[in-house]
Amino acid sequence: MFEWLFNYPVSAWQEAVFAFDGLMPRSLLLASLAIVVLFIAFSAWKQPIAVARRTVVVALQSLVAAILLLMMWQPILELEVAEAGENTVAWILDASASMQTQDVEAAGNSALSRFDAGINIVKSFALNESAEFQADLYAQAESLQAVSSLDQLSTIEPSDSTDLGNSLDEILGTVSQNAMAAVVLISDGSTNAPSIDAQWWQRLSAAGVPVHTIGVGEISDPSDIQLSDVTLPQSVAPGLQLTATVTVSHSTAGNVRLRVFSGRDLLAVQDIVLPDNVQQSQHEIGVPSGELGVRQLSFEITHNDERIDPNPTNNRQQRMVRTTDDRKRILYVEGEPRWEYKFLRRALNGNPSVEIVSLLRTSPNKFYRQGVRDADELADGFPLERETLFDYDAIIIGSLEAAELSSKQQLALRDFVNVRGGSLLMLGGRHGLADGGWGRSVVAAALPVILDARLSARTFDRRRAQVLPTASGYRTPWLQLGQSAQENRIAWQGLPSVADVQQLGSVKPGAVVLLEQKDPNASAGEAQALLVTQRYGKGQSFVLGTSGSWRWQMGLDSTDQRHELFWTQLANHLVAGVLTRIRVSSLEPVYRDVSNAEMSLLAYLPDYTPLQQSSVNASLTLPDGSSRSVEFTADLQQLGRYTADVDMPMDGPYMISAQTPLGGESPSGTPSVAETWWVSESGTAESFNNTQQTEFLQRVADVTGGSYLPSSEASSVLDILSLENAALKRQVSLPLWNMPILFLGLLFAKLAEWLLRLRWRRL
Repeated sequence: MFEWLFNYPVSAWQEAVFAFDGLMPRSLLLASLAIVVLFIAFSAWKQPIAVARRTVVVALQSLVAAILLLMMWQPILELEVAEAGENTVAWILDASASMQTQDVEAAGNSALSRFDAGINIVKSFALNESAEFQADLYAQAESLQAVSSLDQLSTIEPSDSTDLGNSLDEILGTVSQNAMAAVVLISDGSTNAPSIDAQWWQRLSAAGVPVHTIGVGEISDPSDIQLSDVTLPQSVAPGLQLTATVTVSHSTAGNVRLRVFSGRDLLAVQDIVLPDNVQQSQHEIGVPSGELGVRQLSFEITHNDERIDPNPTNNRQQRMVRTTDDRKRILYVEGEPRWEYKFLRRALNGNPSVEIVSLLRTSPNKFYRQGVRDADELADGFPLERETLFDYDAIIIGSLEAAELSSKQQLALRDFVNVRGGSLLMLGGRHGLADGGWGRSVVAAALPVILDARLSARTFDRRRAQVLPTASGYRTPWLQLGQSAQENRIAWQGLPSVADVQQLGSVKPGAVVLLEQKDPNASAGEAQALLVTQRYGKGQSFVLGTSGSWRWQMGLDSTDQRHELFWTQLANHLVAGVLTRIRVSSLEPVYRDVSNAEMSLLAYLPDYTPLQQSSVNASLTLPDGSSRSVEFTADLQQLGRYTADVDMPMDGPYMISAQTPLGGESPSGTPSVAETWWVSESGTAESFNNTQQTEFLQRVADVTGGSYLPSSEASSVLDILSLENAALKRQVSLPLWNMPILFLGLLFAKLAEWLLRLRWRRL
């Protein structure tokens, strides 16, 4: 009705600009209308009729005059429109294996495959004769393929993986050659190729062409349970209980059994309860690290009830674990013999992940060394050279005055955290922290607290205090002393008090307080920070304001391992994230249905400045045991980073290794070796995340200025295309003088006046 009355649809009126096509100005139109209305009013005023009747007559005659004058001035709509046949819309239909899933509702309570539902959408709308734009058809299979007809589209073979990222890159790369109005992507959104990154999203937005996405398939499958991820260290020490965190995707609550295999050997089994009202849940399982060597672990989940999983392929994940005795090294420097030193060394001596090298000052000019590898190590006391200090992974400083170290040594200690990326732990003591002058040293910049810098600082106090975690501490994995949250809380509350504490001063912005100390005899009182940590540069620093943790061991039963557990977990955390001189990494632990993958390598010189050369060589070991050389080329955007595309011609475990010395470096010194393992699989990619990935499809549409539609609302796509497009358009003027609404207005006004005069008998 609107289009019949006003000549054009509502969308045209919304986008157009109202104007006049005649040469006469608008001001003249208003002046003419005013003169005509005054003349009509003056003429009617002379007639001997009532004022109300006279007013009605004037209004009706003025309306007629206004319509006639408007038509004389030739009103128009100025609009940019796309000419038929000049612009195209690229219709891309996902033809991956996941699109063969039959979960799209159809008539008669039957179900169509996602691919068939997509073909119906293309048939109904892309090839519709009333479509505003010419349709170019594409199929996303192994690669983006142009198709000429529905028959050819129906014969596309499903691909084992989906790379929507490269497909959109390819189609949007032709914008400059083709007048492309928009892209319509019909897909379940399940993309499993590693081509989507931050740069890809930027390219997608910069193309300037809206991508409208039509999602097909169910958003969730209540009968499917997926083992989405497994997180565990790739390199561990032998004889440990390794904790693996598994992520399970599920739509409903239930019970599943998790098994861990190494080959045919069952290593661990655990029953897991899946909570309700969540899409994903995480669970932990202990796995023995085993003996030295590399193992391929298989994590598998199965239903404990009688439900049949429609997609059992996604119930399994593989991970590579390397068991090695290459322990991280911690340098522990103590300024005086004390109980904390003895019990700390005893607690860490049995830790297979770390190697404790200690330097104990027994007299002003004499040091006692333990754990050194040869007679020359630490022979002159604290390392004098920066590179020598950087050989360690973490440093613990006890009750040692800052003046014991030269300015050069203090600067090296600060750079050990900032540049080398190591961990520094400062312990409380009568000659430690503020009382040892560390608040006035250059190392103070790296610490997470602002120590008292006065010469008269006396912050060490021999009094009893109870140690308890803060809210952040209770959530910190390496501070867990119990299996559950309740057990952990009870374990901490049951620890004996320490007999000395040290005031740490103000906590720096960005630092985190993990442990607090409080007077156990006081019923109330403000707790004070005891263990504080922060990131500093590439590393992290810690301050522990006590030297009395040894009383935990002495005050507990001899079989109680809480003191050992605390120091073991803290030491493991100190060395866990330290920067290594050379590191090789893969983006994924498992690559599914891809023939190559990008690997990255970070390399540093002995002083931990980035290595700067054109390439670095590494060795690739294939699943069949053969090896080949791989050349990593320099990343121009980041110094010290090198990348390589590695071909994966077969399924199974792969390994890349690299080691020092690097180019131009002296071969002397302890070599640094880095290696990373991953697994290549075929025929499994499309089984993971097999439901409609609405979030991805919605984001693609939002980033490009398009719209997302579920398949049930696909009929709106033509209306959306007419409004949201980047078509080449021409300026057109649409005449309005001949609108039926104007003629109806003239007819209504004159007919109403005639009928009123007839009734008033005043013709």
